[in-house]
Amino acid sequence: MPKKTRLGDDAAIYQQKNTQPSEREKLKNMPWKKRFGYIWDYYKIHGLVIILVVAFIIYLVYTITKPKIETKLYAAIINNTIQAEVWDEYKEKLMDYLELDPKTENITLNYNFYYNGAPDYATNMRQAFSVFVAASQIDVVIAPLSEFSTYVDNDFFEPLSDQLPTDLYSSLTDKFYLSGTKENPRVSAYGIYLADTKLFRDYSLPTDDDPFLIGIVANSQYKKNAIEFIRFIFTEK
Repeated sequence: MPKKTRLGDDAAIYQQKNTQPSEREKLKNMPWKKRFGYIWDYYKIHGLVIILVVAFIIYLVYTITKPKIETKLYAAIINNTIQAEVWDEYKEKLMDYLELDPKTENITLNYNFYYNGAPDYATNMRQAFSVFVAASQIDVVIAPLSEFSTYVDNDFFEPLSDQLPTDLYSSLTDKFYLSGTKENPRVSAYGIYLADTKLFRDYSLPTDDDPFLIGIVANSQYKKNAIEFIRFIFTEK
């Protein structure tokens, strides 16, 4: 029995052949410039996904295989009074002085610890500083006496007599900050005044009422470099 349809068996729709060209034929008959545009319009989403995946893989491989840069000296400068450009130049000098390899080693001179701003900001900076110290990230602290003395009192530093070699210690005895601490009331040298150094004499804003000092943090991981940093500051001409 013939299939019942709305159209007759001899309707044109059944007689018509598929005359639509395939995608391959379309591309074959296009000029190169138009062909590229057609491919981009048709496949751009897929292409972008592939590009992003490849880029991510390349980044991942680079991240895994690139040399790790280790911070060999971290100095925290509190309430900085020296221009950033000076510190940046100083960092380059120190890299040469300590004979560090810039491909794998680095120095951080962080002059962004400001306690003299808005109360909330100052609180956040103090907390950040304490976290860095607790994590043994900071080797050297440069700070005005009003702040430095508080950290001495709370045992952030060890006596310099236990840190500095004899020649350096002897050359700096007239510049020491002497104090006791909560845990050790015995008076010892915990800091060194920086007013006579070239760095602070030539580049720092006047701070006679609150002079800056430098000290080595008790749990520093790079005390040898911290000592050489102090030597460099006080012997620079």
